[in-house]
Amino acid sequence: MGKGWTRLELATLLEKFQTKMGLVGYADSLPGNFQQLVSKKTVGEIGLTMSNIVWLGNQLETAVYSEPALKNWVKREIKEYIGAPQVGRKYSIEQAALLFIVKDLKVLLDFEEIRKVLGSIFNNPEDRTDDIISPVVFYKSYACLYENLMAQTEILTEEHIKEEIEAYLAEESLYTQVEKSKISRSLLVAVLAVRTRYLKSLAKQYVNSLYDKE
Repeated sequence: MGKGWTRLELATLLEKFQTKMGLVGYADSLPGNFQQLVSKKTVGEIGLTMSNIVWLGNQLETAVYSEPALKNWVKREIKEYIGAPQVGRKYSIEQAALLFIVKDLKVLLDFEEIRKVLGSIFNNPEDRTDDIISPVVFYKSYACLYENLMAQTEILTEEHIKEEIEAYLAEESLYTQVEKSKISRSLLVAVLAVRTRYLKSLAKQYVNSLYDKE
């Protein structure tokens, strides 16, 4: 993978970090401080430092991550959903996924609204088994939905997004109807947030080009 990863590519990498399967092929595309993570000798759960998370986030299209901002979120705004580092002094892959989710939602929502979205599907950060859906699965779900939607049309209407989400969740048997309703609403917000981030970045490129021509 080169610069300009899609969210689906990042979500797939997070899954590989969790299972430790298929990581060797990614070794050459990751910086030196990631090499130990992809080593066959790695024992136990893989953890990420905040600088690791920032580097990964900055490989995404139209995204700018900074370590001070993420640390502030962890200590204050979303402390109750992230919790303390869970892999020694490092963050778990699920915690990293949560930070990526919050970053996407931040373009559209304030932190009070973001906490409502997180609270509807995630619970105690110390016990991910009580979540309706895991952060990594949720992140990959809306990343996949967004890729599929953009492959079909450049114009994302509310009804079109809802139809895709409904079809996406229709085959899932792990969730109750109430849980599917909560996940569906959260996925809709996340897809809209990703599209908003893209449009905001595109608008800024055109604004900057105006100054370049002067």
